Amino acid sequence: MLYADFEYYKETYKGTLTEDSFNSLILKASREIDKNVNTRLTETKISNLPEEAQEQLKYTACALIDLIYKKEESTNRKVTSFSIDGVSKSFNILSDNDYKKSKKEIITCLPDELTCFI
Repeated sequence: MLYADFEYYKETYKGTLTEDSFNSLILKASREIDKNVNTRLTETKISNLPEEAQEQLKYTACALIDLIYKKEESTNRKVTSFSIDGVSKSFNILSDNDYKKSKKEIITCLPDELTCFI
């Protein structure tokens, strides 16, 4: 199950990715949530959550999408810096440790109601 849709991502979360990028990453983000609550959340389980918890779940999925996108972009970038005629440019690379730390911070934002599945 996917925990957020593109409309929520754009309108509420105020994400900047295209719909194609969102669609390619929402499954990864949702599976990451599943791994961290040790269950696959069903529509029934989610609909039984309070509205605020459902909102936290969507927000967490969107934050994970942005983090996964940032990691993929960082990994795909071959050149980390360059210099031309004294003008230099460096690209911010997301290390594996920074990625893991950020992911852990995002996952802690999952609603407390889901901790019963851990």
